[in-house]
Amino acid sequence: MNQSPKSWGFLYFFIGSLFLFLAIQQNSRTDGWDILTIVLMAVATMDYFISIRFFRSGRKKK
Repeated sequence: MNQSPKSWGFLYFFIGSLFLFLAIQQNSRTDGWDILTIVLMAVATMDYFISIRFFRSGRKKK
């Protein structure tokens, strides 16, 4: 399973977008910020940071 950093970056970006979508749905369903919404946003943020790190390491590898 030797994938390029760019493909891992896209995967983590997609997963982060999925968590962001779920957080928005949770926020609209509960009419406010609850602990699940905050946790989903935190996971999405970590996934976005990981994807940025993979995109940057792909540039350095070339």
